[in-house]
Amino acid sequence: MLIRFIEFENYDPRLNMAIDEAISIFVRKGELLPTFRFYGWNKRAITIGEFQNLEEINQNFCILHDIPVIRRPTGGKGILHNEDVTYSFSCRREERFRGNLFQAYEILSRIFAKAFYLTGIDVEIIREKRNFNRSSVCFARSSFGEICFKNIKIIGSAQKRWTDGFLQQGTIPLTVDRELLSKVFLCNSEDLNNIAGIKELFGEFNIEIFQENIKRVLKEEGFEVVVDCLQKKELVLAEKLLQKKQPA
Repeated sequence: MLIRFIEFENYDPRLNMAIDEAISIFVRKGELLPTFRFYGWNKRAITIGEFQNLEEINQNFCILHDIPVIRRPTGGKGILHNEDVTYSFSCRREERFRGNLFQAYEILSRIFAKAFYLTGIDVEIIREKRNFNRSSVCFARSSFGEICFKNIKIIGSAQKRWTDGFLQQGTIPLTVDRELLSKVFLCNSEDLNNIAGIKELFGEFNIEIFQENIKRVLKEEGFEVVVDCLQKKELVLAEKLLQKKQPA
């Protein structure tokens, strides 16, 4: 199975979400290969899940401090994007990914876990929902298929599924600004104590090395990797989607 791989680059927060949505549209139409994309954020931002209540966010604080709040096409809870690595994977429901949500999570989690291991980080994959709290913060909750290091969740992922394909998005926080988190989200100190960035837990983390390890694992898993860049039609559609969307 061919996998298109778009390497890490920083973008505007709202454009990031629109790009992921545009990629998923073209992939599901069969116009583009299944696509892995790695990216960052050129400014601080909040993303919230597709069905998350906006009242869980301190909107006045975000407006005052120019922190955009963007609704993701995928589910899950809120994420403060400050210094992190974010990924998306768009695919049709075919071949290795023709199964259900949990089967897709299983494949992608295994790929990330092996890449972390190659990077020198011994992680575990969650096989059940461990934390049942109702926090508005993604990284205060652990669900099936997510990855932990030293009992701390280090990737938060969520999916959006259609009859013809799916989009999975996920974030690896490198550092965590707990003071800012406490002001942006309606959360308690216990939630904040369960959140940490990979650099706090492990030390140095090189995005380029990790990205290369993801490619290596994809090949070991039997996928053929084609490195590419965003195409003009994807960016054009992303801009159109951006114009149609209202702020979260």
